[in-house]
Amino acid sequence: MTVLLLANTLAALVSVGFAVLGGVRPEALSEGDRFFAWMYAVRGVPLGVAAGLVPLFWTGPAVVVVLLAAAAAQVGDAAIGLATRKWAMIAGASVLVVVHVATAIAAR
Repeated sequence: MTVLLLANTLAALVSVGFAVLGGVRPEALSEGDRFFAWMYAVRGVPLGVAAGLVPLFWTGPAVVVVLLAAAAAQVGDAAIGLATRKWAMIAGASVLVVVHVATAIAAR
């Protein structure tokens, strides 16, 4: 469980990092549309922080809900990556889905 918690926390930190990067330098992740970059950041930062921290301090149904919500957001990101043929986005989001779901299963 400790390894899974560390992997989940690292995955959430990476997600938060990309959300902040997209908000601060949208051209680094897309064609530079600041509006959509900030829309991503305001969702990605709080959800990533919650997904990273909640499992470190609690267990049970609430943790599962937070992690599954984070996984669902990553499924959406992977779908967007698939639609736009951004292979790194597909791969990264897919890994995060697996880590969040595995941690949710372990935390229940």
